Amino acid sequence: MDARKRHYGWYEGKEVFEYVLTNDQQAVFRCIDYGAVVTGIEVPDQFGKRENVVLGFKQFEDYVNDSPYFGAFVGRVAGRIADGAWSAYRLTQNEGQHHIHGGVHNFSQRVWDSRVVKENNKVGVAFSLVSPDGDNGYPGNLSVTVTYYWTNENVWEMLITAETDQQTLFNPTNHTYFNLSGNTKRKVLNHTLQMDAEKYAETNGAKLPTGRLLPVANTAFDFRVPKKMRTAIKERPEGFDTPFKLTGNKKIQLHDPDSGRILVIETDREAVVVFSTTDMEEDYLVDGEKMSSHRGIALETQELPDAVHHPKFRSIVIEPERTYHYRTKYTFTTHQA
Repeated sequence: MDARKRHYGWYEGKEVFEYVLTNDQQAVFRCIDYGAVVTGIEVPDQFGKRENVVLGFKQFEDYVNDSPYFGAFVGRVAGRIADGAWSAYRLTQNEGQHHIHGGVHNFSQRVWDSRVVKENNKVGVAFSLVSPDGDNGYPGNLSVTVTYYWTNENVWEMLITAETDQQTLFNPTNHTYFNLSGNTKRKVLNHTLQMDAEKYAETNGAKLPTGRLLPVANTAFDFRVPKKMRTAIKERPEGFDTPFKLTGNKKIQLHDPDSGRILVIETDREAVVVFSTTDMEEDYLVDGEKMSSHRGIALETQELPDAVHHPKFRSIVIEPERTYHYRTKYTFTTHQA
């Protein structure tokens, strides 16, 4: 297995590097130390053709100027916090009156310390960052490390650790958008999605959870058996920006029957937010075409959003003198032709 580091750009006077991890099958995982962004994952289709299966940009400046969190590590807290309020603290209100994705100049918009790490059957990059006390209104000095491993079995492992010196909030996610067709040659409408999720979190007009967890049975939110995204969008034309509470094995599967590619996600997190990119009509280019609806789908493993206001949701409060660990695994395989 091989790990290479190269210059990628400059940000606020800091040099930004790209890491290219290549396994023995020549499948490739690419990431940069700006925002711990995953810039590319090149895996074979059912005929052995290797292509990129995530949305991203060709040049660094686009990640700074245009990115809707393509591939980014988002924190301290992913998603929205109503009114930017927690306990006696006031967080940055960067979506109207609400707080979203950790605030302004959040984890996804900073240059992280980075280093290559190797184990027997995998190679990776460890990204580390200290978020200071008061960062976007959050208390406590928070030390975070996220490690992306790439294995010979075409598995991306994301391991997160965190420590704080004061009680604070922590609910990060990776915001990669997937398109298994390869180089976004087709939209994701023919992809099928399946999840171990019996309930979803009802949201209001501000996309904030109401606190009610509703059964998916007999609704557009039922992905307990494989469902084509075309069917799901027909059932719910406004699309999905929806938290699902995971159950059982907490497994999520995305399949593109045209390429034969399959992505299986396994996690120890409580939930996944499915973002279908519906009505995402933008001027920036992805693989030479303007960003548009259903060019990708984000599957964001995390705890349920706005948990600080809903006691029945898993707590995202973390305490000092403890090390917190979070894990998500992404396995890329194929159905053979």
